[in-house]
Amino acid sequence: MKLLSYVACLAVCSIVTQAQAGPTIKDFMKLDKGEAYFNCAYKGKTASKKCLVKHSYVKSNIHPVLKQIYGSNENLPLMTIKWPDNDTSRYVSMDSFELGNLETKELGGFSLRTTEQCLEGWCLDLSRGLIIDNASTGKEHVRLW
Repeated sequence: MKLLSYVACLAVCSIVTQAQAGPTIKDFMKLDKGEAYFNCAYKGKTASKKCLVKHSYVKSNIHPVLKQIYGSNENLPLMTIKWPDNDTSRYVSMDSFELGNLETKELGGFSLRTTEQCLEGWCLDLSRGLIIDNASTGKEHVRLW
């Protein structure tokens, strides 16, 4: 019985340690590169499992609109979300918290939710996680927390 209690305690401690090991969305957004798992939702529906979120860079020649705006050799931040159903969303950071969805011809139409103006410009509103809004509808498109 004592052995069973000891094993159960180790299992719980291991789970708690693993849960605390991942970065918060706030810490993750400060990184230039990296990957982590976060709870995620698409159009208000929470995914059944966590999504793998990656930060990396792409060249502006990856999409005709980006190439037109930035030229063909600009490095742009990319956020890739791998959903539990193995679908992938790729959002490239543009100017003023605007995001481009690389899966669409038009590219733009999304933005990171911001809060009141800070001393150095607009700040991300991470109070309810990272939220990507659909600019045309004004509604939440993706949420990571």
